[in-house]
Amino acid sequence: MERRRSFFAMPATPSPEQLHRRAVQALNRGDLRAMVSDCQAILTADKSHADAWFLLSIAAEAQRDIARALKLVTQAATLAPGNPEYLAQQAKLLALSRQVNAAREAARAALRAGPARALTLDTLGVTLTRLGEHAEAAAALRRAVEKAPDNAQFHFNLASAEQFLGNTDAAREHYERAIELQPDFARAYWALSELEKNTPDPRRLASLEALFHEKTRSAIDRLYLGHALARGREHGGDFAGAFAALETAKAGRRASLNYLPEQDRTLFGSIIDSFQHPLPRASASRDTGWRPLFVTGMPRSGTTLVEQMLAAHPAVDTLGELQDFPLAIKTASGDRSAQMLNAEVIRGALGAEPAAIATQYRESLEAHAGSIANGTRYLIDKMPLNFLYIGFILRALPEARVVIVRRHPLDTCLSNYRQLFAVEFSYYNYAYRLEDIAAYYVLFDRICRHWRELYADRVHVLNYEELVERPRQVIEAALGYLELPWSDTCLDFHRRGGAVTSASTVQVRQPLYRSAVGRWERYREHLSPAIEILRAGGVLAGAESLTE
Repeated sequence: MERRRSFFAMPATPSPEQLHRRAVQALNRGDLRAMVSDCQAILTADKSHADAWFLLSIAAEAQRDIARALKLVTQAATLAPGNPEYLAQQAKLLALSRQVNAAREAARAALRAGPARALTLDTLGVTLTRLGEHAEAAAALRRAVEKAPDNAQFHFNLASAEQFLGNTDAAREHYERAIELQPDFARAYWALSELEKNTPDPRRLASLEALFHEKTRSAIDRLYLGHALARGREHGGDFAGAFAALETAKAGRRASLNYLPEQDRTLFGSIIDSFQHPLPRASASRDTGWRPLFVTGMPRSGTTLVEQMLAAHPAVDTLGELQDFPLAIKTASGDRSAQMLNAEVIRGALGAEPAAIATQYRESLEAHAGSIANGTRYLIDKMPLNFLYIGFILRALPEARVVIVRRHPLDTCLSNYRQLFAVEFSYYNYAYRLEDIAAYYVLFDRICRHWRELYADRVHVLNYEELVERPRQVIEAALGYLELPWSDTCLDFHRRGGAVTSASTVQVRQPLYRSAVGRWERYREHLSPAIEILRAGGVLAGAESLTE
């Protein structure tokens, strides 16, 4: 008997190739749920499908599960050794996981594999920047721009790398090209204003005014545009207008942060209460021939200038701004909260073995350095906010040296207000309101006085105003603290080359100048709230006495 075909035929199961095409299409339209579903179906049929593992890694990264994303892309790279896309993703995730040596190795392997796609080259460039390999980063980003000349973000990333390297003309060219390609690219306007701090192009002011006042702008875009606009207005002598632009721009961002000054007051109090007795002298944690040198202070107080002047000495090198010591403290504490430093972290780290903290930190510095030149006596870690960790530093690393940079309180507060710090870092949440900055400075003053009273000659305090007035004497005193002889190269710091990634990247390419001293006077009428807070905190009466 002949069987009749069913009128309703069962749908054919998609092949892995069809599922893969669907997954890629889903990724391109931003439908990660559909992409994950298709990739899981692929792997059910074929566990060796490398690209399915890779796409799942992208989804895990989007969900901020970096550890899982790294495992997934490592599986992809194992199945397809030498694939530049997989290696680039692996390098990025390793860098985010602070596995510096492994990330550097994966990035260089990806470059050797000859990446063909502009996006892969851009990923590698951004990753190498994160790893401090700025020359290699710029080379990769230049290739990305060559392959995709109409991509505004690629031009922006290249401009940033060129700026870090001191290639000002190239940086300006690519920031401007990014704006040409994307006329409302708020962050590019801001970056260009940072590059041109003292010489902004007045022709750009009209565009900034128009973009800033568009009501559809996001708070983040208005933050970038407001800072750029303030630079332009200030250069034209309109200080009231500059301040108004900053107030408007920062208020929108601050409203979304839920920041309370009491949070920092509690934190600073916990640190001071935890370190009430001087530490006993101890031997070095490890005899490696070099010592860590921490240059700390309020942001925008001159820490980059001090770093560059000291790093110009033949026996000193710098690794820039690192978060490695705070990370070592966080790891040692065992605390699993999202906060890098709180009362629980302090208690946990104080109960940990100092030698373990020292080992993790020193190994991380050696990983960043790659190789340390013969004759190097000090490696600088110039994270300004390490002033919070000075007690932990001297406990774990008794051979370390610590320099605290001080600047006039009102110039420091104003400079913090005028500066846009990394918006994703909660460390800088105090900087969106002038009163909050002043309150933070009072806390900074209090904790620095505490460290000075507790550790006396184990920390060295340096005054910015004295530095620009008498550079040789001030740096010579710092070198004396480091037990190093004088070197004339310290006064030629602007010629030393090398990458600078802080907000002062432009200024330290120039000889020493004095125009930033007393800038607060131009804004005197707007600083009354800060002046009241600083006076109430006893700061304006004797801020400079710390250096006596």
